[in-house]
Formats: sequence, C-alpha cells, structure tokens
Amino acid sequence: MQESDWVRALRLIVGFIAIAASVVALAFPGFSVVTLLFLLSFVLLFLGVARVVLSVKTKSWSKVHRAFYAVAGVVGLVLGVVVLAFPLLGIATLIFLLALALLTYGIVTLVIAGSAPSSVVSKWKRVLLVLVGALSVIFSLTVLVFPGIGLVTLVVWLSVAFLLNGVESVISGLE
Repeated sequence: MQESDWVRALRLIVGFIAIAASVVALAFPGFSVVTLLFLLSFVLLFLGVARVVLSVKTKSWSKVHRAFYAVAGVVGLVLGVVVLAFPLLGIATLIFLLALALLTYGIVTLVIAGSAPSSVVSKWKRVLLVLVGALSVIFSLTVLVFPGIGLVTLVVWLSVAFLLNGVESVISGLE
C-alpha cells in the first residue's frame, strides 16, 4: 500500500528533525537537559491552566467532569512550579518520563514489527523496526533500573534513539 505524498514528506521532515535533534543533544548535553526540564514544566503549566479554564468555561460538562478537570489542572500547575523550583526533582522526573516513553515506544515498535503484514512492512524494514524497538526497550530499562547512570548517558541514549528513529522515518518516507 503506497502512502500519499504528504505522508511521505511528513515522514522525511520528522526524520530529519529527529536526526538534527540527536546531533544537538550530543553536542550540548547540558543544554539538552535544561531544555527538556523547561519543556516539562511548560507543558505541565500550560496543561494546568488549560484544564482549569476548561473546567470553568465548559458549562455543558457535568459537575463531576468539571471538578476532575479542575483538580487535574491544579495538580498540573503545582507540578509545573515544583519542577521549576526543585530542578533535581525535575531532572529525576524527566529521566523517569523519558525512560517510560522509550519503553512504550519500544514495545509499540516491536508489536508493529511482529504484527504488520508483509504487504505493509518489508522484510528489511521489519528488521529495522525490531532493532529500534529492542534498543529502545533496553535503553529504557537500563535507565529505570540504574537511575544514577547519569544524565550524560541518558542524553547519549536519547540522541541514539532520535537518530535511529529519524533514520527509520527517513527510510519510510523514501520507500
């Protein structure tokens, strides 16, 4: 099944962005960690504000639904401030979230590699998906089991994951 041109172009763009991100993360590991920390706090603050506003403004929702959204918003705001106020806690949280994201991505990639029909995924692409998925799982489990392994190692692994995913995305876009 042939993908449309815009999907292939999007895969190429995402692939090249991921490859560029891997180079930047390797070249500036401290900057990468600080940037990720600020992104984490920004996302938490933004989602917190959005949820609180939605809980107040969306009158069509039930009171219970609105209350849950308000509580989730306040929790997001508090966590966003905590990450900014206590950077070491934020970095530990960031390490955990990145490891969890890599684990999830790796498992999903392995499932796709094992379950996608051969008419959709060629043999060599299946091998690439298995490699990317397995490495993502290994990297994530190592970080979860040994969190003291260091931020530099995490940045290197994140860079490798970006690079592998970028290459896979570029290959998929060219296919």
